[in-house]
Amino acid sequence: MNFLFRPNIRGLLSAASLLVLALSCNKDNSPGINSQTSSLTQTLAYGNNTTIFYSAVQKAGLDSVFSGPAIFTLLVPNDLACTQSGYPQSVIDGFTREQARQWVLYQTYAGGILTAESFIGKTEEKIIMANGDSVFISGDSNRTYVNGNEMTNSELLANNGLMLAQQYVVLPPTMNLEQMIANDTSLSFLYQAVQLASPVPDTLSNVLSTGGPFTLLAPDNDAFRSAGYSSPADLDTANPDNLRNLILLGMIPTRLFSYDVGDSSTYQSLADSTLIIYILGLERSVQVLGSSNSAGFVSVNQMAINGVMFKIDSLLSR
Repeated sequence: MNFLFRPNIRGLLSAASLLVLALSCNKDNSPGINSQTSSLTQTLAYGNNTTIFYSAVQKAGLDSVFSGPAIFTLLVPNDLACTQSGYPQSVIDGFTREQARQWVLYQTYAGGILTAESFIGKTEEKIIMANGDSVFISGDSNRTYVNGNEMTNSELLANNGLMLAQQYVVLPPTMNLEQMIANDTSLSFLYQAVQLASPVPDTLSNVLSTGGPFTLLAPDNDAFRSAGYSSPADLDTANPDNLRNLILLGMIPTRLFSYDVGDSSTYQSLADSTLIIYILGLERSVQVLGSSNSAGFVSVNQMAINGVMFKIDSLLSR
């Protein structure tokens, strides 16, 4: 039996009519499932390609909760999405009850129905999920993003809520920006620079761990090597004020994901300089206004507890 999400037809239906029409399971594929009478648990149980998510629901003891009268919106990754995100059935089988509960509840909004259509025009709308952590959702007439990942724009109604199909497992960030730098071997030069930078008015370690939200443009090791540094130890002789300014140049005092940024967008950095981001096809670059040097983006949308990190391939300069 194959569980099918049907596509969201945004722009053609109001939210109310969308729910009435149900976007429900095909009766030929899922006999007995009806959006007016079937609960979220029943609908998940009938779907072969929601086996992994449903098994986590069962292990968490939430199957009875999702069968009750309370209303929920579930962000549901199918089996392929779970596997590609690093959560095959074997990982779920190894979960404790509490681990399964936290995994499912971060993908659960309690107390209401959130359609993809409801996020049209929103930019990083903060939603508190059932485990108490936040997700950030943006949307336009064609796409919806959660924590930097695009939804599939498919919805499925049950009698006690709605399921939104996901291309990836939605996971809460586990590290702040300082911890992400410290634990990433491709950022060992940057980590050394953070430690050596002038600690006035506060250490950058503290700013990156407790401040924010920030968007951090983090130069990778090759960026420092291109600037003439052979190893992180070479930074010991660098001017601490210059190191602080270098890092602050790449810190924007707001949370941004790549889809929030348009071509030639400008942002003020914590170094009181204007950054310009250019987009040419799939290529993105950034430079300080008035500088002839630019840096390309190596990776985007790495979510931290207190912001988002983008890796860049050159050091920013005024």
